[in-house]
Amino acid sequence: MISKNEIKFIKSLKLKKYRNRERQFLVEGEKNVDEVLASKLQTLKLFCTGKVAGKYLVRGAVEISEAQMAQISTLKTNETCLAVASMPAPGTQHVSGDTHTFVLDRIADPGNLGTIIRTLDWFGYHQLVCSEDCADFFHPKTISASMGSFTRLQPMYHDLDKFLAGESRPVYGLALGGEPLESVRRFEPSIFVMGSESHGIRDSVLARLTHQLRISGHGQAESLNVAIATAIVAFHLRSCQL
Repeated sequence: MISKNEIKFIKSLKLKKYRNRERQFLVEGEKNVDEVLASKLQTLKLFCTGKVAGKYLVRGAVEISEAQMAQISTLKTNETCLAVASMPAPGTQHVSGDTHTFVLDRIADPGNLGTIIRTLDWFGYHQLVCSEDCADFFHPKTISASMGSFTRLQPMYHDLDKFLAGESRPVYGLALGGEPLESVRRFEPSIFVMGSESHGIRDSVLARLTHQLRISGHGQAESLNVAIATAIVAFHLRSCQL
């Protein structure tokens, strides 16, 4: 069973102010729940339906009806499970200058942020810095879109002007007038700034770029989705290391 108070509390975690106040967030669907259970993150509550009861009751899950799962879940269809996890302690991450760091400027869509996290995890890049006005990492859509990669890659949020002012590594960014990405074949540990599709990289950050690059297009589309652009850059970086 699940109480009315528990339902109310779980539904409150759909909002950032309550997630931040309680330091808790939602994890939904089998893939993401399996990932969080296997990670170092603390799972505080676990709910499942009868469809997967045999798998999760042994993990301490509370079985609820599919109607109750639909009531607490943010997904259009979630007939399996939902977990409430504890946010990691703040200040436990740091940026190393020995490897590449990706920086996101004003990426507002949590789905794009989650896809970028999943993409960087695929290519083995685990340093991600977000501007303070980026989408929330703990937004349910970010967690869902990351497909479990949220357990291995957690972005740091910074004032980008201050962050970049303290960096000595080369700073690359995508800009329409930049050199073709494929023309650069060697990269020392660097920073790669990805801007929003609608606004691009803000002027103050653009001024801190040491190199401007572009992804060459051959069709009529106006722009690339930022998650796809990030995947192209990450793939190019890996191909340059071969």
